[in-house]
Amino acid sequence: MKKALALSLCALFAISATGCFREKKISSNELSKSYKRTASTTLPVRDVFTGGMGDFAFTLFKNTLTKEGTVKPNELISPISAAMCLGLLNNGARGNTQAQINSLFGMNTAQFNQGFYEYTSSLYSGKNCRVEVANSVWLKDNALNVEPDFLQANADWYGAQAYASPFDETTLEDINNWCYNHTHGKIKKVLNEIPPLAVMYLINTLDFDAKWAYPYEREAIEQGVFFNQNGSTADVNMLFSEESFYIEDENAIGFTRPYKESKYSFMAMLPNEGVDLYEYMNSLNGEKWRELWANGEYRSVHARIPEFTYETEKVLNETLYNMGVTDMFSPDTADFSGIDKTQPLYCALVKQKSIIELDREGTKAASVTLAGMKCMSADPSAAVYITLDRPFFYAIVDNEYKLPLFLGAVVNL
Repeated sequence: MKKALALSLCALFAISATGCFREKKISSNELSKSYKRTASTTLPVRDVFTGGMGDFAFTLFKNTLTKEGTVKPNELISPISAAMCLGLLNNGARGNTQAQINSLFGMNTAQFNQGFYEYTSSLYSGKNCRVEVANSVWLKDNALNVEPDFLQANADWYGAQAYASPFDETTLEDINNWCYNHTHGKIKKVLNEIPPLAVMYLINTLDFDAKWAYPYEREAIEQGVFFNQNGSTADVNMLFSEESFYIEDENAIGFTRPYKESKYSFMAMLPNEGVDLYEYMNSLNGEKWRELWANGEYRSVHARIPEFTYETEKVLNETLYNMGVTDMFSPDTADFSGIDKTQPLYCALVKQKSIIELDREGTKAASVTLAGMKCMSADPSAAVYITLDRPFFYAIVDNEYKLPLFLGAVVNL
C-alpha cells in the first residue's frame, strides 16, 4: 500500500471576544515520553538562517497573492509557520525530495533544524507581548512503521509532541483541541473531518498576542474613510499616533509602531499614488526587505492606522510546486523513507487559513500548520504624514532579526 502525504499549511486564527481560556482535554495516547528533546544551544541565530528565511518569506508571500480578477481580497500568510511545517516534514524526506525542500531555504537539513531551534528559542514572550510556538505529530494506530529517528529529530529541534490515535471522531476532536490549547483558544477548528486514508498529521502552531507599547487614548481615535481597491469606501476607526522610525523606497513610504517590551513591531508600507499595491508587493524580496530596514531613519511620522480584522484561506499545492518543491506531490517521485522505509508516501494537500485582528489595544494573530498523511496503494527632520486610508502592505516583525512573523495587505475594509 502506498501512502499519500497530505501537507496542510493552515494558518488559522480566531479572536476570543471574552479573553477567557481553558484548555481542552486530549485523550489520545501521548508517545512523547519516549522522545524527549535533547538539543541545546547558546549560539545566536546565524546569518544563513535569517537570510534564507527572509528570502523564503517573500517568495511564499508573492506566490500566494491573488492573481486573477480585478477585485482583490485582503492578504495574509505566516511564512514562519509554513516553514516550520516544512521543517517537520523535511526530517522524513530523503533524496531529491529533501534536496528540493532544502533548496527552497538555501540551507541543508542540519542548518535548517539548528536554525529553527536557535530562532524559536530566541523569540521573546512576556506578560504584554506573547509569542508561542508548538509542534506535534499524530500517528494512526498500526498504520505506519514510523522511524524512531524521525520522531526524535522533530522532538530535538522542534519540541514536537507525538500521539498515537485511531483517527476516528475522538482523534478529530483531539487534534482540534490541541490546536485550540496551543493558540490560547484562538483556533476553534482545524479539521472538519479525517479522510479514511489519513495516517499521519504534522502540526505547528504560532500564536501572537501583543499590546501596543503606547496605548491609544480616546482623543487619538477618530472616524475616517478607507478607500477600497474595488472603488467603494468604508467607514473605519482611525488610530492616530506619532511614530519615530520612517521607512521609504522609490515606490512607497512607511513606518513602524512597537508593541510592549519592544521586541516586536507592526510595520506598514503605503505605495505612492499611482503605484499598484500588488505590483509593489511583487517587487519585494529578501534583499529588498533587508535594504528597507537598513535605510530606515529616525524621523517623526504622524501615522493613522485603521482598525481591521479579517481571515484568509489558501490552498498552497500549486504555490510550493511553482517554488520548486515538486517531487513531494507525486507518488512516483516523492521520497519520505525517513518517515517509513516500508511504504511510499507523497504530499496530497497544502492549505493555509489565517485571521488577524488589529485594534486600539494591540494585535492578535495565530497560525496552525498542519501536515496530513494519507494511506494509498501508493536624527529627526521634518515630520512625515502617513494615513493608511487606501490599500497598504504590512508585516509583524521581530525586532532583533527583522524576520516577518506575518505578512499581509489590507485591500478592502
